[in-house]
Amino acid sequence: MKFENSLVVIKSNNQKYLAVLKEGGEFVTDNGKIEYNQITNLPSIIKSSTGDDFKIYSPSYKEFVLLMKRGPQIIYPKDVGQIIIEGNIVNDSKVLEMGTGSGALTLYLILILGDKGKLISLDVDDKNQYRAKKTIERYLSTFNNEFKYNLKLINSDLVNFKYSDIDEKVDVIITDLPEPWKFFDFNKIEHEITWVSYLPSITQVEKLTRRLHDNYFENIEVKEILERSWIVKDKIIRPMNEMVGHTGFIVSGRLIS
Repeated sequence: MKFENSLVVIKSNNQKYLAVLKEGGEFVTDNGKIEYNQITNLPSIIKSSTGDDFKIYSPSYKEFVLLMKRGPQIIYPKDVGQIIIEGNIVNDSKVLEMGTGSGALTLYLILILGDKGKLISLDVDDKNQYRAKKTIERYLSTFNNEFKYNLKLINSDLVNFKYSDIDEKVDVIITDLPEPWKFFDFNKIEHEITWVSYLPSITQVEKLTRRLHDNYFENIEVKEILERSWIVKDKIIRPMNEMVGHTGFIVSGRLIS
């Protein structure tokens, strides 16, 4: 089969599905089934067994992370973009991520950093890191098997993690942990660095900002990203009834001295 093991989006008029193509396999929906052996080109349009048209194509990053199977709650794409900006992350940055989770942010960091930068990702649960690694491999294998990146996984909690053990200077620390301020109970940073945390509640934000101030961070900002889509079709122009509201707060700061 030409596209064996390829990751694709299967899209009807009002629904999207994520699938991996297998020889002799099929995808069953309420609007009939699609046989994978019918797919000879990507993108393509395939008729299901009931005559409905489905578009088959390779997923974007946004489609992939929103449709993929996940364990811990992911950081949504709208927040990923802001985290990248607040962290001033470029292709040769060295990033410490604390809280690998399902790997949605980890994947996008790798796409930016490639083999010029470096990503160190910390998580207390090795099952999360296994899942994140599989997420990365699945997405990259569909697009570019030769894509190279520098990723180091550390299985540890904040109590046992020693920042001084990292063998090179980190430019950015990103956290997706419930109590990131505990980092400062056991570690001290003595070089210029940017800090970005993703937190669901304002009480967590208050505790973290206090600790960042205590550790001489400057330019501390707290942001909440709200996303509202609009319908522009024929003579209809209006906002959608639903929007992606609060998912988390983004706290950023910079240690300059």
